[in-house]
Amino acid sequence: MRGGLLRSSLTAIVLAIAFLACGAMTQAQITHADSGDSKLQDQLPSDPAGAVDRARKRVAGGDLPGAVKDLALYVAGHPKEIEPARYLGDLYYRQSDLVAAERTYLSILKIAPNDKETHNRLGGIYAVQDRVPEAIDQFQLSLPRSDALGRLVLLHQRLGDLDSFTNTYRIRAMEHPSEFSDQYNYGLILRNERRPIEAIEYLQRALSLNTRACPALSELGSAYLDLNETPKALNVLQRCLSLEAGNYGALVNVADAYIEQGQIAKSRAALDSAVSANPDGSEALVDIGYLEDLQGHWQSAIQYYLRAISLDPNQRDAYVNLGYDYDEHHLFGLAEAAFIKGLSIAPSDGRLHYLLGVTYAEQGKKQLARGEYERAKTSDEPEVRQAALRDLALLQRQS
Repeated sequence: MRGGLLRSSLTAIVLAIAFLACGAMTQAQITHADSGDSKLQDQLPSDPAGAVDRARKRVAGGDLPGAVKDLALYVAGHPKEIEPARYLGDLYYRQSDLVAAERTYLSILKIAPNDKETHNRLGGIYAVQDRVPEAIDQFQLSLPRSDALGRLVLLHQRLGDLDSFTNTYRIRAMEHPSEFSDQYNYGLILRNERRPIEAIEYLQRALSLNTRACPALSELGSAYLDLNETPKALNVLQRCLSLEAGNYGALVNVADAYIEQGQIAKSRAALDSAVSANPDGSEALVDIGYLEDLQGHWQSAIQYYLRAISLDPNQRDAYVNLGYDYDEHHLFGLAEAAFIKGLSIAPSDGRLHYLLGVTYAEQGKKQLARGEYERAKTSDEPEVRQAALRDLALLQRQS
């Protein structure tokens, strides 16, 4: 999936940030809760699916602390049930209680050391804390999840060994031309490195080996969108959805394609379906925020970006869009904070550097703006490079 909108025009990007809120309930608070908790425990669901569903409903109703309290009580009484414990870790993550989230995920891995979903969550915890080698280890253990490869691209970029990482997958693809996973993985890595033409070649190779591989169709559609080939994108994405009507990645990408065509109602319908398919998906929320921005509802858009960040603090596009909205409305301090937080996740991201430079320039902070434009001029997005070079030249003339 595209992971949110990456608009081709800088003036079309819409945005936002906010920092994860809220004091999480500590383990001590749970352990030493008042006697009313014993009555509550009697009322809790007796099955794992029911416990998770109850917590989801409380979160949807705006009661995150209550959801954590209920679910923590349930998990304490059912220590070997993985799904409720994993969702409890996710809720701690949303509360910015990374210590509790890590502890919860590690407790799962003690009883299920090969649980890929939990390794993926733990990788996210370590990435937010800038524990890059540990994050890489966890995402490696979560493979073959396709989103793990995208995260690994960013992490190896931060570590400075992206070329070596990419080359490993290139060699595998070359040495195993008849192996679907090797062609698909390399294509996915190329797309995450913003090399869509090369990515398409390998994704098509993968699909020639398995024509019904919905994830590969979704990634191929995303690569076509990166090249602004919207009709081709829609064609392959609809093929995916004909195989898996509720495929989250394809639904988000279809929504992106409809936005490119100006079909706002169709885009929103696809995104609503994506949210139904995956209530914890941050990409769909970023895109809904973008739609809100397109319709002039910037304050509503900000709330969607914040929700996306609360679900996934690594959601780069939410920081881009959030900061842009704040800047547009002259909330410069908040805009700076959004872009800087995004850069803590993606330090070499040219778009974030450029937009931070714009925010500095609008406040007359010319030296700081110049530094950000210098960093942005090496961006892998041509329009960002051009904008950075243009604004650098403008600053030079003003000196």
